[in-house]
Amino acid sequence: MKLKYYCVAVSIMIIAGGASGTTPTNSNRRTRRVTHRPHRTSGNVGSSTATSGLPVMPQKPQPESSTFDGCPPEGVGGDPDLNKLKNRTDDGNYVAVAFGDIANLTWPGTIERKKRADWSQADTDAVSRDEGIPISIEGYLSILKNGQKLQGAREEGKESCNCGIDTSAHHDYHIWLRETQTSLRSTAIVIEATPPVRSKHSDWTLDKLAQIATSKQRVRISGWLLLDPEHPDQVGKTRGTIWEIHPIMKIEVQSGNSWQPLN
Repeated sequence: MKLKYYCVAVSIMIIAGGASGTTPTNSNRRTRRVTHRPHRTSGNVGSSTATSGLPVMPQKPQPESSTFDGCPPEGVGGDPDLNKLKNRTDDGNYVAVAFGDIANLTWPGTIERKKRADWSQADTDAVSRDEGIPISIEGYLSILKNGQKLQGAREEGKESCNCGIDTSAHHDYHIWLRETQTSLRSTAIVIEATPPVRSKHSDWTLDKLAQIATSKQRVRISGWLLLDPEHPDQVGKTRGTIWEIHPIMKIEVQSGNSWQPLN
């Protein structure tokens, strides 16, 4: 029987400060005028420009990855260039950013549902300005209802990035972050825990993530900013943007005045 998932709101508050790594000063943040994606269904609809508080990082760390359970970084099928980015396993010097810096970040509409090898140079350059920045955001996990069971993430099925292997250990986990307690799922940022990274963290389980979500513990998520052109149809419905934190490299849970890593 096919399972149906329903999203139950859990309060979200995104705080920009306090992430690990070096927080950029005003001198190395940018304000950039960009054209909004055509027919965008959420965010500043009708607005002609937006600004980005992301750091200027012309030279970004090159992705590092290796074969995982016989699956190479480029996966099997799909877009091998995108798969390599999804399967990176390197850590970074994560920069604290505001929720809106990602939620309102634009992208060229002409890249949607296209392999990267088919992008124009102009589109590649536009996306490359932001993609690959190591970032951190704080907030609260949304919770999903799978039948009678509450989960803090949704386990996906087989994908080309995971070589089409159809086992739980080789499925991505989709997690949703929301900006405020009343924010809709249609404005959420999708973050993903991938098999190569999750294999190093025994506590990155659906049950543990559900526990964190239901107890409304604040989390700090660190990982790599990625544009996933495969899901434009979901914007304004189950997500607010096709920009993601993918993969997640670190999950920390607030305990008093300190942050405890989720092992």
